Amino acid sequence: MFNLPSPVHEVIYPPFSFRLLVKRDDLIHPLISGNKYRKLKYNLIDAKANNSKGIISFGGVYSNHLHALAAACHYENLPCTAIVRGENHTPHPTLDFLRSHHVKLHFVSREAYRLKNQHPEIQAIMQLYPNYMLIPEGGSNHLALKGVEETISEISTQNVNVDYIAVAAGTGATATGLLRGIQNANLPTQLLVVSALKGTFLKTSIASMAGASEQDFVFSDDYCLGGYAKTTNEYLKFLLDFEKVSGIEIDPVYNGKLLWGLKALQQMGFLSQKHTVLWIHTGGLQGKAGFENQLNAIKAEMSQIG
Repeated sequence: MFNLPSPVHEVIYPPFSFRLLVKRDDLIHPLISGNKYRKLKYNLIDAKANNSKGIISFGGVYSNHLHALAAACHYENLPCTAIVRGENHTPHPTLDFLRSHHVKLHFVSREAYRLKNQHPEIQAIMQLYPNYMLIPEGGSNHLALKGVEETISEISTQNVNVDYIAVAAGTGATATGLLRGIQNANLPTQLLVVSALKGTFLKTSIASMAGASEQDFVFSDDYCLGGYAKTTNEYLKFLLDFEKVSGIEIDPVYNGKLLWGLKALQQMGFLSQKHTVLWIHTGGLQGKAGFENQLNAIKAEMSQIG
């Protein structure tokens, strides 16, 4: 059912002078893959142990978390409810998948969503589902960290020796779990975090949640192209070239930004041929659907040039 431990292999991409390995968490499961599997694992165990009537959570219309949660709840026969930021769309790849897995959807405005902990509209929705376990947006809580830490345990058994373990960050929970795992295992490696959104608040949050210092890991928000899910033609061309040469599919929101960051870090001399980097492929490939038109336009442009 689940491909564990997720495999590690070398990435062949000649423009990178440093050695790049990848841990293929994207191959853990076709639907419950990447960091989502690890973050949901103990949440679902806890929900069943406490006889929760179902799960309720939050996300956007292209949420990787809600996509994986829908599949996981369906597999575990747990009712699932999602409070979704934005408007209802149909047809829509992510929302249609949620509906097909019997997720009850409640759409709320961005203003209400921002104030989700106290907004009356959201509180009223929550009251419709008594005895449901609440999983935060992105699946990020202490149970998620426990699941993510197991990534480091796997790496330790796979005899992988690297200078950096590199990961993209959205909520920071995956990076936090990895940092805790590295420190608890006393691994002679450093965590390298590339943020998918602008702002150094995430660096402070990761350090705080991990009980660590901000000096204990490398962090940058310089490679998000100005904000969450923002792209440029140059960036998308790089992603398509990387996929073609390496044979590894990547999403533009998280893993793409990480690789873009590694490219820049090489250009500035931070990474060189003496370094080995282990990239944690966190999945999120269903989120590519929101970029289909842009990617197809770039492909057409590149084919004309070629």
